[in-house]
Amino acid sequence: MSYFTETRNVELSCLFYLETNLNSDWSGTTILKTFSQVYHKDTALPIVCVRLADTASTRLEVGADTLDNRYLLIIDLFARSESQRLDMADYIKNKLKSGWVHYDHAHSSGSSEVLTRDANGRDMVTEFVTDSRIDVGETMEAKDQHRHNISIRVRHTDA
Repeated sequence: MSYFTETRNVELSCLFYLETNLNSDWSGTTILKTFSQVYHKDTALPIVCVRLADTASTRLEVGADTLDNRYLLIIDLFARSESQRLDMADYIKNKLKSGWVHYDHAHSSGSSEVLTRDANGRDMVTEFVTDSRIDVGETMEAKDQHRHNISIRVRHTDA
């Protein structure tokens, strides 16, 4: 087995959580983790793109080497209309505010495509950093017409 770092597990756990919820409540939504996939000509709206942007680390106590990591997750929404943009943004914020199950992910031996996941605590939102419409001006790509950005600080806690 090839196990992933906590940083990667935070990103994948959020992606899995949103994907699971959006598939049941917003069928037809594509969930991705890279912008190159978003702008691929065959990717239809609505799209939710989740990625981990950075990690802010502080020491838990003076003289210790244990860090308290806070992860900045960025969620970009690409909607079909302004109404859908507003509704999806509210839906996603309401889903994120309670946190989600943190999974330790790994590649099964012999397969780089199949992920295994074991529950290991929770990921909790400590701060909603941004929640706003993205205005890219008049010369915009069609997918950017109804775009929204939500960024959150997240902390992993053990069970």
